[in-house]
Amino acid sequence: MIKKRTSRLLAVTTGISAAGFLLCAAHVMSVFSSYIYKFHATSLFQDTAAWLAGHFEKPAALLVYCGRFLTQFCYFPGVAILLLTGLYALISWLCYRYFLRGSALPVLSLLPALALYLSLMRMGYGVLVFRADALIFTEPVGILSALLLFRLLQAGEGKVRWIVALLGYPLFGCYALLALLIHAVWSLSHPGPRLAGLLPLADLLLVAAVPPLEYLLLYDHTVFRYMWFQGGPFLDYVANAKEMIPLLLAALLPVLMAVRRPAKREPASWTPYLTLAIGIGMVVCVYLLPYRNALFHRQMIAERAIEKGDWDTVADKTCSLKLTNDILVSYRNCALYAQGRLERDCMKYSFNMIPVTIGDKEYSSSLLAGPTLFFYSGLLNYAARISSEISLYANYAVERWKFLAKVAVFNGETHLADKYIETLAHTTLHKAWARRYRDYLEHPERLALDPEYRLLSPLQDYEEKRWMPSDNAAANVLLFYSYVPGDSPQMQEWNRAAQMMLQP
Repeated sequence: MIKKRTSRLLAVTTGISAAGFLLCAAHVMSVFSSYIYKFHATSLFQDTAAWLAGHFEKPAALLVYCGRFLTQFCYFPGVAILLLTGLYALISWLCYRYFLRGSALPVLSLLPALALYLSLMRMGYGVLVFRADALIFTEPVGILSALLLFRLLQAGEGKVRWIVALLGYPLFGCYALLALLIHAVWSLSHPGPRLAGLLPLADLLLVAAVPPLEYLLLYDHTVFRYMWFQGGPFLDYVANAKEMIPLLLAALLPVLMAVRRPAKREPASWTPYLTLAIGIGMVVCVYLLPYRNALFHRQMIAERAIEKGDWDTVADKTCSLKLTNDILVSYRNCALYAQGRLERDCMKYSFNMIPVTIGDKEYSSSLLAGPTLFFYSGLLNYAARISSEISLYANYAVERWKFLAKVAVFNGETHLADKYIETLAHTTLHKAWARRYRDYLEHPERLALDPEYRLLSPLQDYEEKRWMPSDNAAANVLLFYSYVPGDSPQMQEWNRAAQMMLQP
C-alpha cells in the first residue's frame, strides 16, 4: 500500500512539475511578447516553390524551411507561444517515453525543454544580429526531429541507418547526426543479440563519414569544417560561446538519457519530494535566467509600437527613462517629432546614455536599429542603404524588406519598388500590405493619404546634400540635421532640435 501511494504521489508531483514549468514558461514569454514578435520581423518566409527549392542548396533544408514557416507566426506572439509550449511538451514527453519511463525521476525529461527555453530567452540582442534568423523554432524542431529519427533507428533494420544518415542529413543537418549519436549510446548500453555490439560503431562511423560524403556529392560550395554543424547557429556562436551553452545542453541531455539505467525499482518514499523540488527549481530558472535588460525590452516594445504608428506608446517607453542609450533617445526624438513637440521638449528628458554591449562587444546603433532609426528620422535613403547592407550580412527579413519597398515607393522608383513588393506579396501574412503599396504605385495620388508619407515627406528634399554618414546611425541623424539646413517648418524644427542636443 505504501509503495502504491508513493508511486501515485510521484506521478502527481511529476505532472504538477511539468504543468508548472510549461505554464510559467508561457507566462514569461507572453510578458516579453514584443521580443517574441521581433523574431518574425527579422525573418522571411515565402510560399513559392522556388523559395523551397532554394533551401536545398545547403544541408538541413527541411529544418530551416519549417523553422522559417513557423517563425512567421511570431507576428501573433500568442500563437507562437502556444506552438513553442506544444513543442516543449512534445519533446519532454518523447524523452520520457523513450528514456525515462519507469525511472525514479521522470521529471528529468523536462530538462531538454528547459535548455531550449533558456537558449531562446537568453539571446537578447542576438535576435537583431544573429544570422540564423529562425532560431526560435529551428532548434526545438531540430531536437524533436532527432528524437523521432532515433525512434526510427531503434525500430528499424540495418538499412534504416543508412537511410536516416544519407537522407536525414540533407533534411535535418546536424540533428540527423545527433539521432545517430543517441542511438549509438543507447545501443552500447542495451546489449542485444550477437554482433549487436557493432551497431554503436556503425552509428559513430556514419556520424564521422556522412558530412564529408555529402560535401563531395552535393555541398562542395559550403565550408567543410562546418559540415558537422549545419542546421545549428554555428556562425553566430563562434564568438558567443556562453550563449551556446543552453543549446548544447538541449542536444547533450537526450544523449545522456539514452544511457541504460539500473533495473527498475520501486521509488523511495522521498522521491516525490525530490521531484517537486526539481520542478520548483526549474520554475525558478524560468523566471530568473532570461535576459531582462530593461533597455533592450523597451527597444522591442518601442519598435513594435512604431510599426503600428502608436507614437504615444513610443514616447511613454522612451521618455520615462533616467538611464538610456542612443537608440532609445533617437526613438524618443522620432516620437516627439511625430507628436509635433520635438523642438519644445527634446531637452526635457535624460541624456544619461550607456553603450549597447553583447558580451564583450559594443555594437553600434546602425547594426541594431539602423533601418528603423534612419527611416523614421526622415533619412529614407540611408534607411534603404543600411537595410541592404545588413541583408548582405544576415538573411533577408520582413522588416528590412518593407523599408526597402517603402523608400522605393516614396521616391517614385517604380521598378525597384515592384521588386520588393512582389517578394512580400508571396509571404503568408503580408499580402494585404503588399496590395496596399502596389496600389500606391498604380495610383500615386493616393500616397499623400499614407500617414508615414505625410509625416516624412517634408524632410525629403535635402538628402542630396553632400553627406557621408559614419557607422553610428543615432549620431548621424543629429549631425545631418545640424549640418544640412532646410526651409520647410519640419526641417527647421529638426535643425534647431539637433543643434540644441549637440551642444556640450
